[in-house]
Amino acid sequence: MSDVVRNSFANDRRCNRGSNNRHSTKLLIDNGIKFKSKYNGTYLIVDGIAGNIEFWPGTGKYKAKNGEHGRGVFNLMKLCNKKPLQN
Repeated sequence: MSDVVRNSFANDRRCNRGSNNRHSTKLLIDNGIKFKSKYNGTYLIVDGIAGNIEFWPGTGKYKAKNGEHGRGVFNLMKLCNKKPLQN
């Protein structure tokens, strides 16, 4: 694979993570889920029923203090016991 193609893929992933970051954070705010933002929003500490949940909105990964983990902002909101608002 050439460097030009590799750089293009890297730029696409970077843009996609940025888009995911903004969209996921907006969903949490719109649904009234409280969180603390760290490192310019790349890492969030979300208030959940079982305690704090670490969330990386760019990739969608989350990890709860009780050991539960997964991916996706909608799954995270279920873990927070919040039904997502339909747009």
